[in-house]
Amino acid sequence: MEKLPLKLSQIKNGFSLIEVVVALFILSTSIIVLYNLIISTSVSIFNLQDHYLSKEVANNRIALIHSVEKPSINSNRNGYMDMGGKSWEWQENFKEGDSKDFIQYEILIKLKDSENYHYRAQGFIPND
Repeated sequence: MEKLPLKLSQIKNGFSLIEVVVALFILSTSIIVLYNLIISTSVSIFNLQDHYLSKEVANNRIALIHSVEKPSINSNRNGYMDMGGKSWEWQENFKEGDSKDFIQYEILIKLKDSENYHYRAQGFIPND
């Protein structure tokens, strides 16, 4: 039995260089997209957590205004409150409402060393 010489074009033992480069490009693109998705999701989670905590600080201040710390017209108060392992700075502004029967309030909440406010609450309370 006589062996016939194999032609080089008939032998295919793997992927060509172009196929490998295209596969690596697709893989790296998908990894970058997944990485960006994970990063943006974690940033959104931290922002949502800060928003929720600042809203709870404002709700605590509103409860205190309605119960213990009655305000006076045209006054401002500020202070700090710890919540969620962070220190929050609050600022309250009071002025006369549309009628003398009500005091309008505005509460601004931000992180202690931050320049931007995370939450703002406005409302009216009866003027006793």
